[in-house]
Amino acid sequence: MALVVQTNMGAVTALKYLNWNTLQMNKAMERLSSGFRVNSAADDASGYAIASKLAAQAEGLKAASLNVSQAIAMVKMADAGVNEIQNMLVRIKALATQAASANNAGELAKLEAERVKLETAIDKIANSTRYNGIALLNGNPNGVATPSTATAKLVFQVGADNNTNNQITINLANKYTATGLGLNGAGVAALTTQTKAQNYITTVDTALNKLINQRADLGATINQLSYVQANLATSIEQVTASVSTIKDADMAAEMANFTKSRILVQAGTAMLAQANQTAQNVLALFR
Repeated sequence: MALVVQTNMGAVTALKYLNWNTLQMNKAMERLSSGFRVNSAADDASGYAIASKLAAQAEGLKAASLNVSQAIAMVKMADAGVNEIQNMLVRIKALATQAASANNAGELAKLEAERVKLETAIDKIANSTRYNGIALLNGNPNGVATPSTATAKLVFQVGADNNTNNQITINLANKYTATGLGLNGAGVAALTTQTKAQNYITTVDTALNKLINQRADLGATINQLSYVQANLATSIEQVTASVSTIKDADMAAEMANFTKSRILVQAGTAMLAQANQTAQNVLALFR
């Protein structure tokens, strides 16, 4: 083997492997420090792209889940208001039944006065039950000046994509005011005579049936939203797991790689020093 001083191939080779093993050691150290196998697109170009899209989808699903939670809370608030109105209708039915009987002819004024107060209370509940500024029970959710121009429907985004499969429409067009339910309201006498009271029993029964049917729709909407929320929870779990399989580092494997690379770096440093010493052998020719 020729002795040369211009080019030290042993040192060049040792330096090449030293640099490579140092790079691998630093990469393993980065993964151990961050907990991620993929820290940049250079680590895994296709994996980085897929994980980024899935992560964005997961965030969209989390936001959609929050939307569903708020929608459920809104409909439950509406249902709670309807429940109180239903209780008052039941009481009005009792008042009408009492007033329709001849034995209560002397109590009609008192019965009528209570009916007026109850129907006034129904209007107050229907007009004041709101969720974040949205009217829930008066058929005018957007609060427009002319209720007939209201949209009667609210669209909730319950998925990460912009299509109808990721949206749920909630109908808030039903009116739970006294007149909306078909009652006389506070301004029109209903229980001032036995005959009027007898007729009003039918009016209240019709109002109760209407309210119960509409309330059943609220219950069905709550169930629908609950199923959507459960499905979103599963989707978030699966998408998050997919991102994990792509990005997360196997800490045991990375620690093994780090230990191996560190030993090779130490060995490479020693060999580079040895390679640099070989040039000293040329000096022996000049002695």
